[in-house]
Amino acid sequence: MILGYKERFKQPILDKTKIHTIREDAHDRWKVGMTIQHATGVRTKNYNQFAEGQCQSTQRIEIERTSDFLIDTIVKIDGRKLAENEVRNLAFNDGFQNLVAFYMFFANGFKGKIIHWTELKY
Repeated sequence: MILGYKERFKQPILDKTKIHTIREDAHDRWKVGMTIQHATGVRTKNYNQFAEGQCQSTQRIEIERTSDFLIDTIVKIDGRKLAENEVRNLAFNDGFQNLVAFYMFFANGFKGKIIHWTELKY
């Protein structure tokens, strides 16, 4: 199945510093063993599949902002609240430069899945 990315995430995937992606999966489509086609320009004439992988695992993720301050954000994976250092690792492993960029990207909260193409789990 195709996973589409903004161009800025292409090199981190190729460098193996982005080792998973966080996505909505309302219909529970992502399963272990599925082939992943990493691509940019999905649904455009600039479509480019730049890598292929395999879904090793998925985990549920919830991101909840509890106040107007970015730091007041709770991140849970499979129901377990992460410590700040774990959230920092999650953000880096998902291709963000820092924790602030991660919090800003998910500023409105989020519920979905982490799609892993390595053995790492949180």
